[in-house]
Parts: sequence; structure tokens; C-alpha cells
Amino acid sequence: MSTILGKDEQIIKEATFTANLILFWLKANYVLTNKRVTGHTPNTLFGLIPLGNAEIAQPIKTIASVISSTKFSFLRLLVGLILVIAGFALISSFGIILLILGAVNILNCYTATFVITNNAGQSVGYEISILEKSKVVEFVNDVNKVIADL
Repeated sequence: MSTILGKDEQIIKEATFTANLILFWLKANYVLTNKRVTGHTPNTLFGLIPLGNAEIAQPIKTIASVISSTKFSFLRLLVGLILVIAGFALISSFGIILLILGAVNILNCYTATFVITNNAGQSVGYEISILEKSKVVEFVNDVNKVIADL
């Protein structure tokens, strides 16, 4: 990812994450500089159809905190199970599509996230594949170090 740097801006850390277990080629890219956090994460429809990117550009001075966590989505699991059961019940070309959609939801029901909270208390979360949790924690720690040095 190429980031256009401003005056006196230096890259501290670049991170590339897999955003989705199924669409492993779609990457979320984030860059930490001495002045801001910038990057993008891919958007998908039903966790399967790519629909563009969600952009982030947050000045360091406006960030109050950054946290990482894991998140389990019971709704995704429930929808996935229903689709898988319906897919087995309708063994046909439509049933296979339901099976695939169900499997995608089940595989993506457990994710790693990092949440950026600004000085006004507004939080924005970014979901990453659970397989990338250690990289997410490392990136969050680097952002927190830069915030603490201000």
C-alpha cells in the first residue's frame, strides 16, 4: 500500500492483515506514522462478495485509545447454521449456494478486532481474521506507544 506522506511525516509501522478467512487474498492495510493512522479494510457482502474498501485516516492527536479484542458473533453462527441445514435439505444447485454461504458465516463468526476511540468518545472497530490476532495486538501496541509519546 502506498501512503502519501505529509510534511515531516514518517512511517513508523506498516501492517497488512487478512480480513476474511475465505477471501484470504483480500487484505486490510494500515500505516502508522508519527502524525496519523491511515489505511483501508475490504468490505464484503455476506462475507463472500467484495464491495470496495472502508478507509481510515485518523490523526494521532485525536486518538484517545486503541484496543484489540476478539469478537464472537452469535448471529453469524446462527445464520450460518440455518443456511447449512437449509443447504443440506435442498441438495441442488441452490442448496450448494446455501451451503457455501453458511460455511462462510460459520468460519467468520470469530474475529479479531481493533477499536480506535477518538477524543470525543466515538469508537470505530475494524474486523480482522482471527488468525491475525497476534499481528493486530502488535499493531495496537505500536499505536499506543506513539499516543503515549505525545
